[in-house]
Amino acid sequence: MTIPAPLAAVLAEIGVRFPELADDPVLAESLLDNVTSMISEAHERYAAGGGTASVVSDRYLDPAHLATGALHAEHAQHPAGAMLAAEMLFDAYLPVFVDEVDARTTAEVLRATRALHAGVWSRFPAGAIAYTEALRQRVTTTNLDSREQIARDLHDRVAHGVLAGLQRLDLVLLTDPDDGERVAQLESAARLLRGALTDVQDLALSLHARVGDDRLDDALRRHVDDLFPGDDRIAITTTGVAGTLPNWKAEEALTILLEALTNRRKHAPRSAATVEFAWSPTTVVVTVRDDGPGFTPGAVPEGRLGQRTMRERAGVLGARLDVESAPGAGTTVRLSVPRGAL
Repeated sequence: MTIPAPLAAVLAEIGVRFPELADDPVLAESLLDNVTSMISEAHERYAAGGGTASVVSDRYLDPAHLATGALHAEHAQHPAGAMLAAEMLFDAYLPVFVDEVDARTTAEVLRATRALHAGVWSRFPAGAIAYTEALRQRVTTTNLDSREQIARDLHDRVAHGVLAGLQRLDLVLLTDPDDGERVAQLESAARLLRGALTDVQDLALSLHARVGDDRLDDALRRHVDDLFPGDDRIAITTTGVAGTLPNWKAEEALTILLEALTNRRKHAPRSAATVEFAWSPTTVVVTVRDDGPGFTPGAVPEGRLGQRTMRERAGVLGARLDVESAPGAGTTVRLSVPRGAL
């Protein structure tokens, strides 16, 4: 497809301002399709004598526009970014559009302006609706996944530990009080019940994870001290000018990071771990590494390592989550969170 020079110039300008649109092939193609469609609709409105009717209300549930909004939500592109790109398109293309329709009189220029405005802005109510619905679905899915994870932990870890401890106690009650194995049986039961108690405490702390007025890195340090007391194999460092995140973002990010560290204790308990916060004006990137046994990606279901829930939470944040691992090479979890309020 040959892109007219004026339109190509506008798209290039939008790409510089919003590299996440230009760098993603799917979003870049969607941007081109949408801009082309907007301009085509503006020409149709102008040719039909339009530009004076309702701008958006007659198109706000157009299925194609809803699909575009869902696509942007899937790629964590907030409608505000699309609106800013639309403003750039309108400002830069209006003089071109006026020439294209050969508007000469003041009335014709006004009609052309309204036609282009309608062609551009008819997309956004549907996009906002689709984005909101996608976020609601993500939040619902994340909450359900979290509840399922808690249920699995209670069943597989807590209930199993309590049951095993009780079985040891039952065996003790059946043995002769003078049997030398009795003390060993009691000690074994105590270890199992203490482990179950630790699991309950971990779950309670995770459910009540709060950032409060702290920065994210300070909040993680505080919760690591509570969740992993005495574990001197976790090192947390910060580079760049540390700042704050909107509270809802910080809460979700903290939950993801604690899940990553809990996975390390479950699957690589003797490994050393580092957590590195790299702050920039626009993003905070948190990298969690351990030198444990690692795993083969794809060989272990994501649900077992909590990755599905972590990815859902990252999606709600508009963040990126990468998990890298290989047998014998440890595991790296990298979370990139945009610092904006949106």
